[in-house]
Parts: sequence; C-alpha cells; structure tokens
Amino acid sequence: MPRDSMNANDAILGFRLVNQCRDLGTDSDAWRGRLFDGIRDLIGAQVVIGGEMRGFDQPANQFESLALHRVGWPSEQAERSWAEYAESTPMERKPEYPRLRNFDGPMVTLQRDQIWAPAEWYRSKTFNDVHRACGIDDYIISIRRLPRLGHFTSLFIHRAIDAPAFSPRDVELINLVHHEIGEMIGGELAAAAEPKLARLTPRQREVLDYLLDGDSEKRIAYALDLSRATVHEYVTAIYRHFDVSSRAELLAQFVGRARPPRVS
Repeated sequence: MPRDSMNANDAILGFRLVNQCRDLGTDSDAWRGRLFDGIRDLIGAQVVIGGEMRGFDQPANQFESLALHRVGWPSEQAERSWAEYAESTPMERKPEYPRLRNFDGPMVTLQRDQIWAPAEWYRSKTFNDVHRACGIDDYIISIRRLPRLGHFTSLFIHRAIDAPAFSPRDVELINLVHHEIGEMIGGELAAAAEPKLARLTPRQREVLDYLLDGDSEKRIAYALDLSRATVHEYVTAIYRHFDVSSRAELLAQFVGRARPPRVS
C-alpha cells in the first residue's frame, strides 16, 4: 500500500542515487541516464522526460531547450506520438505551464492532481489525445532553478495507464533527489551545454586519460607507441573540443568531479 510520506530509508535510497550520478559527473549523458533509470526504480515510474532549459521564467517565446532526454516508452510509436505533441504544441499552451512558470523559491514539484481535477483530466484532450495514446497517465513534474548557471532543469515523470497513482512519498522523494541534483549541475555534474566526452574518438579518450594522469606528450607517445607529432595532434584536438588553450585549463574542467572512467 502506498505510504503517505517519505521515511529515512527512502532518503537513504535517494541520496544513494544522487551519489551514483556524482560518480558519473563528467559525462552529462551518463549521469542523466543513471538518474532517469534510478527514478524509475525508486518510484515505479514508466517514462521519465527531462533536461535543461533557459528562459523558463521569461515570456514563452524566449524559452530555449538546452537538452532533452526521454526514457521508458512502452513502444517506439508511443515515443513518436509524445515527441510530435511536445514539438508541435507551444509552451504557453501546455496545461502545466501557467501553474509552473512563476513559482517562488528554488524549485516546485507537483503531482498531476495538483494541476488538474481528476474528472477534468480524464475528460481532457491532453489525456485522451496525448497521454492515453502514449500509454501514460499519472505524473509528477518538477522544475529546479540551477543556481550556478542561471537556468533550469526539469523532470516530467509518468506512470503507465492503469498503474496506481503516485503517492505523497513519491513526490517528496523526487523533490529531494531533484533538489540535490540541481545543486550540483555545473559543478560536480556536467551541464548539458558542456562538451561531451562521448564526442571524443576512442584514441582521443585514451590520450585524455594520460593527460589527466599528468603525463607529458613524450610519455603518452611512448605508452601508446605513437609519434610525438601524432600525440600533439590528439592533444590539440582535445583542447579544441573543450575550448581550452592549455593543460591547466583542461584540468580545471575536471576539478571537483569524479574521474571519468578509463577507456578499456
């Protein structure tokens, strides 16, 4: 039976998930993927949608999505249907927007019934034409200001059709996790707009590993059996990728973050 409030064990599980994300903090796709999978496990969610955005507190025509990830769809058709709705419907016409846009404080986390009366929801086009077609029903939505960056992060979490509604415990747990994650984005956690490790080639990742170890280009060339000129080309490409001009600036990108996993 769903609990009415979060307990100490729930909080431990929430902070454990936050720490798992921190361990992947240099890779924005990796830590966000772990967050979304963890949320699905924590509260029995089906679909998690989230990302970062600029201008959420400004007029809708100034809204800009910086990153968007969607996981957990029951089918490719369901995902396509949702994407079509999300991309074709202006922000100001989405029913949650007026309630969320002008919130006070660092964040707001709401369950669907705090936005819609249940009878109104099940009569609405939003449910019948969009959510039902995508196989999802009850939801939690959370918007968090990012103090380091001056924009916002969002979570839009759904349960499947015919699944039980989310409980107050679930809402509290999402509020806790999202609050902690928001404190770290741009610090311990790479922000969406930062250069992505996944866009380095395998050889560039190898060279980056040696640079993070403090090795010289000469030492890297010896270890990888490459010419120094070739290693220098890789180093230059890495600097360009991270928009830095020196090793000190490169290393500064990783200060306060967990070491990225080594290339095997």
